[in-house]
Amino acid sequence: MNRWLKTFFILVPLAILIGCGGGQKVRKAASVVDTPEIHYDKGRAYLAENNVDQAFFEFQQAVTLNPKYAPAYEGMAWVYIARNNPDEAIKMADKALDLNSDWHLARVARARAYSLKGNHDKAIKEARKAVEKLEDSKMPGKKRYLIEAYLALGDIYRAANRYNEAQTTYMKVMDIDKTNQRAAKAIRELAAYRTAIAGERPELQRIAAAKAITRADAAVLFALELPLKKIFRDVRPNQSGFRPPSQQQAAATSGNSLPPDVPGNFWARSFIQEVLEKGVMETFPDGTFKPNQKMTRAELAQVIQKFLVRYWQDPSLETKFFGTTSPF
Repeated sequence: MNRWLKTFFILVPLAILIGCGGGQKVRKAASVVDTPEIHYDKGRAYLAENNVDQAFFEFQQAVTLNPKYAPAYEGMAWVYIARNNPDEAIKMADKALDLNSDWHLARVARARAYSLKGNHDKAIKEARKAVEKLEDSKMPGKKRYLIEAYLALGDIYRAANRYNEAQTTYMKVMDIDKTNQRAAKAIRELAAYRTAIAGERPELQRIAAAKAITRADAAVLFALELPLKKIFRDVRPNQSGFRPPSQQQAAATSGNSLPPDVPGNFWARSFIQEVLEKGVMETFPDGTFKPNQKMTRAELAQVIQKFLVRYWQDPSLETKFFGTTSPF
């Protein structure tokens, strides 16, 4: 019995020690400037440059010096957000707050991670809490961190299509720092977006708000917004000037059958078929359409360019403005 009691009293403190991070090897500082704070600041600088690998290295260096240094885990959370891994980001933010409940930047990171998962309500609640805590805190650099929290809240409102609240939040950033370029740009983008979508159907508003759209989304957008049947009508023999291609020409170019990767029950089948028949969009060289593939802005611009070329029957449009200043 005494032997079991001795074992118990040995194992319990050991378990507590390991649970508190005692099992993690601590690195001895190699220099007076080899500190967790310096590595954290350098990691944040790398994050600002979008150099996430180097940022992660610096945050790890901070942890090896002090496994209980909360800001390092908050920094790792931002790295995981940049890597599109919200679950790991939340774990790191939780770890930071477990170590230091007053390190409210971890709440900002956690809010961003919730938003990345699509849980906007939870993200808004967390970001609001971060703002509230930061406003009442005495953290060094409070102003900079408060701006970061407001920007996160504004972005989350925007992702949730709550544009009035997003604009109000960005304006609060401008109240704190009238020269903040991120907030000013966000306000301009919001104004342009709201002008562009005025009167549009809700589905198209959501597509316009998306950071990225698929090729299927683009097909729906073109088919709904452009009167393709009127634009690509049959050409009368006596018609002069620039003329759009006939339906027969477009069909001959694109073909009427569906690509092999667009099944008959695919949700956007009709829209894809229409844009292919009219030649507004094309299949890839292997004959596939890749409906779920994300489109970059450059790819979308190329589709619009091809549409204009077909509409005006002027292939020179693809190159005639190279080297000139854009009118847009």
